Amino acid sequence: MRNFIAFIWLVYFSWRALHGIGNLSFVRASVFRPWRAQGALASALCVLCGCGTEVAQTATAGPRAEFDCSTPGANDLPENAVFGDGSEPASPLVGEGYAASEGPGLFVAARDAFRVYLNGELVAASSAARSPLFVPLTLLPGDNALSVVIQAKSGTPAAWLQLDELEQSYGSDANWKVSTAPARGYADASFDDSAWSHATDYGARQSALPGCESAMQFPTVVDARWIGPAPGLGSVAVLRKVVRIAAIGYGAGTTGGFGVAPVVVSSWADLQAAVSGSDAPAVVLLAEGDHDYRDTPRAQAVCPSTCANDASKPQYTVLVGSQTCAAALVNQNRTAHTLLVGSNKTLVGLGRGAQLRGLNIELGSSHNVILRNLAVYDVNAKLTEAGDAFGLVKPSQVWLDHSTTKWISDGFTDLGAGTRGVTVSWLHYDGVTSDECDGEHTRAVTATESELTLHHCFFDHVESHAPRVDGATTRVHLFDNLISDDLSYGVASSCGAEVLMEGNTFQRVAIPTERSSCTDGTALGSISAPPGSNFYGDDVGAHRGGDGQEPHDAVFTPPYAYTVEPPQSAWLTVLARAGAGGPWALPLARD
Repeated sequence: MRNFIAFIWLVYFSWRALHGIGNLSFVRASVFRPWRAQGALASALCVLCGCGTEVAQTATAGPRAEFDCSTPGANDLPENAVFGDGSEPASPLVGEGYAASEGPGLFVAARDAFRVYLNGELVAASSAARSPLFVPLTLLPGDNALSVVIQAKSGTPAAWLQLDELEQSYGSDANWKVSTAPARGYADASFDDSAWSHATDYGARQSALPGCESAMQFPTVVDARWIGPAPGLGSVAVLRKVVRIAAIGYGAGTTGGFGVAPVVVSSWADLQAAVSGSDAPAVVLLAEGDHDYRDTPRAQAVCPSTCANDASKPQYTVLVGSQTCAAALVNQNRTAHTLLVGSNKTLVGLGRGAQLRGLNIELGSSHNVILRNLAVYDVNAKLTEAGDAFGLVKPSQVWLDHSTTKWISDGFTDLGAGTRGVTVSWLHYDGVTSDECDGEHTRAVTATESELTLHHCFFDHVESHAPRVDGATTRVHLFDNLISDDLSYGVASSCGAEVLMEGNTFQRVAIPTERSSCTDGTALGSISAPPGSNFYGDDVGAHRGGDGQEPHDAVFTPPYAYTVEPPQSAWLTVLARAGAGGPWALPLARD
């Protein structure tokens, strides 16, 4: 009986390969891809001979539906209440100033014509068949619904899309949803598309389907596919995909001002008014490029000294608390502004990132704050103890993502006692500086009595504090970070703090981990590095605070889901994508 059934399949596949009855694409594929017909025949023979199913599955992979680019033409897009008419508000997230592959954005080509919406706002439109288009585009934290109206002059409409975002790229595939009769509101992020069909996969762009070759100029970052509705369902359809950008870790659930219409600001006064003084939700956008927020120079009394390794190099320290100075105080100019961010705020730099010069960002006791795609630099850099890049005094539910810090007076990111629910991800802590005695920034990240998830961050030439944590209630989870070129210690835990390290890479670090007690000699800090999880280069020194070996203390279990990548590959991704602008980071410069 089994052989008889296999024989029937053999006859069926052979007949289809020769005649294409019921599926014209099978004939087309057999012309342009001879292996397709051969594969079907081989699959049937393999079944007849008792082979495994893996060969049959592999042989039938690839386009399986009708698709032909050879006969489309310019086409007027539909204009009605459902599919839109092109008069919808243009999205403020569409940028300018850079070309394809020079920054984040959307590549799109359609067989005939298309119109693209992002959360209901118009992003792009074209009635030029197969004419590739690149749209500089920024996505915001939260749900980003891309809706693509496609219309064919004849036959089946289809499109090819690739979305390049700071963290990763997304390609069109059969996981996109499609409908030829969508309900109104489908372009909204909250729309339920669970009843929609999955898009039909018509093949890879690289496969040179007949007449589709004009899209070959697009980059190949992901395996994007030509997709559309199934054949015969109509000449107009909507493709839809939701890209969710959200924090993982302790900061999960942070929404900022999501749901509020974004506003673009530029001046110091407008920025301050938009994020300070109120807890009302707000999404605030800063244009790509440099924003000089330095204040009028004002005198600051400081303690002068010189570097031990270079007496000709002066250092100036702002005295804190009961500190005293062995020399007479002198005045130095202080120029940084402090931006106090209120609760329920999202502050995002557009495109390749907003460069904020001379701006110290503080969160105080704010709740529910997102800061993304910002480069904070030159904050009183010639002074010490004169302002952090990101100062988290005692906030809760905070997400710092894809940002850069450089030439900062004090800490890159400081978490004060009582700070809870914080995720710091994809930050580039750039510590290369001529202002410090050893050419490296000395204070990257500190956390006291805090909760912090820190992942995919690049500690680049920071002398220490990568991070340093203390306090019995401190729980810090580090995974998939790169700590490189550190003259002193990397991760330090003291006074009862607990640190879990997974998937991190250490390169050229003198002391990868350090455990110490409180000043009174009690409560040693704990660090757990699961065996084989972290990677240490040959130029990494011994661990400190124990027997010189990797620490495996008993610590907390993270109360959230996450995935750790192998450090040997994760550090390359961090190197390429951490920081404001991700792979397209703009250079920072000062006078």
